[in-house]
Amino acid sequence: MFLSRLQENIMKLRLTPWMLVFLSVALLRLSFPRPGIWPLAWVALVPFFFSLERKDTAQVFFMSFAAGYVYNVALLFWLIHVTVGGMLVLCVYLALYIAVFGLAWAYSRRYFSFGARLVFAPSVWIVLEYVRAHLFTGFPWAFLSYTQTPDIIALQGADLFGSWGLSFILVFVNIFLFEWLSAPGGLSLRSRRFLVPVAVVVVWFSYGLWRISQPVIETCPLKVAVVQGNIPQEIKWVERFSEGIFRKHALLSELTVLKEGPGLVIWPETSFADYLEAGVNDRELSDLAAQLQVPLVIGAVRFEDMRYYNSAFLYDAQGRLEMVHDKMHLVPFGEYLPARRYLRFLENIIPIEDFTPGGDFHIFSVPAACPGLRFGVLVCFEDIFPELSRAFVVRGADFLVNMTNDGWFGDTSSPFQHAQASVLRAVENRVYVVRAANTGVSCVIDDAGRLVAAVRDADGKETYVRGEAAAIIGATRRTSLYTRVGDTLILVVSFVIFGMIVWRRRRS
Repeated sequence: MFLSRLQENIMKLRLTPWMLVFLSVALLRLSFPRPGIWPLAWVALVPFFFSLERKDTAQVFFMSFAAGYVYNVALLFWLIHVTVGGMLVLCVYLALYIAVFGLAWAYSRRYFSFGARLVFAPSVWIVLEYVRAHLFTGFPWAFLSYTQTPDIIALQGADLFGSWGLSFILVFVNIFLFEWLSAPGGLSLRSRRFLVPVAVVVVWFSYGLWRISQPVIETCPLKVAVVQGNIPQEIKWVERFSEGIFRKHALLSELTVLKEGPGLVIWPETSFADYLEAGVNDRELSDLAAQLQVPLVIGAVRFEDMRYYNSAFLYDAQGRLEMVHDKMHLVPFGEYLPARRYLRFLENIIPIEDFTPGGDFHIFSVPAACPGLRFGVLVCFEDIFPELSRAFVVRGADFLVNMTNDGWFGDTSSPFQHAQASVLRAVENRVYVVRAANTGVSCVIDDAGRLVAAVRDADGKETYVRGEAAAIIGATRRTSLYTRVGDTLILVVSFVIFGMIVWRRRRS
């Protein structure tokens, strides 16, 4: 009875296909920060599915592409602070993924049964997410699963299948709701078509409840502190401000050591506002670590053998340089020009020197503060790449550090979208993630995806404020299937997609 009335009310709205398309776009965008109304992601695709009903292939492609373009412009508008043209071109590229998904959905709607569609379409969605994460160096930003970072229960399954598994469930539920609403007379609450999908969702959330109810066994507790200098991007590399920038970070470090007594202090990416040459111009850093008597991790551009590296440096409590790690995944058109040899004309448009990527996963340790506790450093946007975080943990990292600078993009939703990636990395690998940003979101995330500390001002603002925060972390010793098997789910669903297409062709 309820379903019939709901169907009738929806029909009375008489929304046109284009109205439905942009309703889905609005719901999807609203599910991401800001405002981050995450429950909307569970229903956001339903209007989109309705809009594609009884459309030919060309119409499906065009409507899906338009939806993807408008959605990505609304999501990534903050890139205009760096490049308007680049933002628009990127959104065209990302819209193609939504267009391909629309075609796949229309194909499944035409040729597959209800149950087959529930498997086929979500599988296509996550394979497309995976391709987007790797093709052309990859852009795994703001995946559908990231909308659920406030939903601690739904998040927990990421330790089984990564962010892909949560994206699968979200699309699965959207399809089920569409099928429920579009079925003539509705679905019987006792039918297998209703009970099996509901059982899948119940199992997913039951696993989440079980996971967060488990007692956490942490070893080797360590208090870590992060400092957020909030240095305006326009003065960050102006030479006359470099000493003031250093003093600002040093004072914040002294303050947090006095207040919190941490065993490790972490600065943001390139927080040392000069090219750093170990043993040449790092005396101030060395003296500061020795004065604080606390290990210090700082970010700086390293210059060595006529090469530039975006690096993390660890100074021990005596001021000795213990280890250096170089950023491995560079930002195309930001830290290097792809195919520079063949695209010389770009040098006049984007006059940058190429950075050199690091080649090793260096594992840092803080033996003086906590014997045996080790960590890996993700520089800048490296935390959006699941395989990098997993590689550090596989190599023995007990927690992860992300040092970044999100000051490029203004006081927008960008830092909050970026922080969502770190939340997924924490749950996927069951480790703490410590974020130190030049401006928001600087925080500590536990292995269940909860923020246990963050830099905020008196009004609770996290971006474009100066401050420090500290929290006790440790090695959780929790196991993670995703850390063990990686992206095996993508391989499995790829075979499923291929098998279903071959089966359909043989049947026709």
